[in-house]
Amino acid sequence: MKHRLKFTSLLLAVTLLIGVMLTACNSDSKTEKNTEAEDSTQTGGTLSFSVTLPSFGAKIEDSMVHKEWLKQMESLMGMKLDIKYNYIPINEYSDKSKLLLASGETTDLLMIMSKDIYRQYEGDDSFLDLSEYKESLPNYMNLVNQAPNGDIKAIREDGKFYGLWNIDLPRQVKDKGMGVYTPATYRYDILEKNGIAIPKTLDELYSAAKKLKELYPQSYPINTSGNSFDPLFLANHTNGPNIYWNGQKYVYGPTEESYKEALQFANKLFAEKLLDPEVFSDNGDAIKKKAMSGTNMILLQNWFNFAGDWNRTATGGEKFAISLFPDNPKYGTAWQSIVDFNSVGVSQDAVMVVNPKAKNVKALVKLLDLQYKPEIIELVTWGIEGTTFTRDSNGKPTFIDSIKKASNPWTEGDKYGMRSSSSYRPGLQMAIDTWAFVDFAPNDPGFVDGKLNEKPWETAFADMPYPNDYTPPWIKEPFLDFTDDEKEQITSDMSPIKTYVAEMQNKFINGKESFDNWSAFQDKIKKTGDLDKVLQIYNDALKRYQERIGK
Repeated sequence: MKHRLKFTSLLLAVTLLIGVMLTACNSDSKTEKNTEAEDSTQTGGTLSFSVTLPSFGAKIEDSMVHKEWLKQMESLMGMKLDIKYNYIPINEYSDKSKLLLASGETTDLLMIMSKDIYRQYEGDDSFLDLSEYKESLPNYMNLVNQAPNGDIKAIREDGKFYGLWNIDLPRQVKDKGMGVYTPATYRYDILEKNGIAIPKTLDELYSAAKKLKELYPQSYPINTSGNSFDPLFLANHTNGPNIYWNGQKYVYGPTEESYKEALQFANKLFAEKLLDPEVFSDNGDAIKKKAMSGTNMILLQNWFNFAGDWNRTATGGEKFAISLFPDNPKYGTAWQSIVDFNSVGVSQDAVMVVNPKAKNVKALVKLLDLQYKPEIIELVTWGIEGTTFTRDSNGKPTFIDSIKKASNPWTEGDKYGMRSSSSYRPGLQMAIDTWAFVDFAPNDPGFVDGKLNEKPWETAFADMPYPNDYTPPWIKEPFLDFTDDEKEQITSDMSPIKTYVAEMQNKFINGKESFDNWSAFQDKIKKTGDLDKVLQIYNDALKRYQERIGK
């Protein structure tokens, strides 16, 4: 299967990309593997290499911070660096990097922004086997060993690994805090004007929407971003139309009664014109426009900092506030859209690989490991001490006031070009201290324990024990690794099931399908694909995981 995919991709590459990426390729890429003499890491001389990285709008070479990074790298390496950059815009990166890989002609270093793409090529001589250089990666392995499931994510069961994953340093202290990144959003000025409290339960949500509809008959009080009904699923302690870890095993949401109940609640909102009929098609701009005009006043979920941004640009007295998803008392405390930022993370979204044909691979491996050195992570994330950041009484970095208090700290940071700015990604983009995003986070009006707080939402739950009753079980789920055959089986069975369930979910919500036909819906799921086989694959992978960690 792997080789069929590569052959197909290669044909596509030849058709669409002949010559386009030639400048990205190392002029020595067609040479044989280098001798030990060429592969030396001795000091002096120049280390020349090429690298493919995503672009976020600016050339990193123009960055003050990148220039300091280059200076420090040359000092630590004891040699000059001659780097040829191949940038691909981030919105084109997945497709174009796949074509590069399929062509077999890549730069010396290549950032891959997809675990699935990486898995397709690992182990077939496309990437250097970095397990042979494990002793030369002390900084990387130190962070991997600190991360939950880090060694399992970074190293295969056979002990080999062919890439270095991005590492995220935590933005919250261990065992405390909670990152809720898509909370509910409310037109607080309208609710406050009419004496409507922020809902704490689904029944209160329904009552608030009914009251708003009576007061504003032309409105559709409720909408949601991204056609997502996750808040209703999470309130019912299910993960919606997904296979998920429930704390004991892997289950499929649409087969659960709680999933059906969530759709029934959404259908009630739709039938009574409390839910916007364009909920299935509205994009972000349309939702913002409706929220600003008062056509929508409750967004089941929205990105957490939009409310604050909308408040800062409002010209008509509009005021937005965010809050946790309301509970369904039948299931207890509603789970939330939590991201785990409490520990070192081995990110599965980006991995750096080395072309086995590159010259001086030992020196390249040493260079890559330096990207995980604490001082270098601080440099690329925070910038230059005394210029972009100082230190607080505990010695932690904190941005200078001109950045923190700017109307837009991200664009202000572009003057210096550190990782936490808007358009720059200095160095090799391999590790970041995510606390920087919290340090300059603006105040967000958010309800916590029934009170409106004007503080950064990311710090609103800083003192809360973690994990807690809001935490979905899959936040701490096992790390599963599937074989190629298992992946093929999952894709073959789940692709048609997902398509069918997505279609039917909308029909149940908008009333085009009756809940009297729920049993037929369940039967059709099983006929559309072998769901039982897929769940068995997941739970077999779970057993392998448990055996690997010694449980």
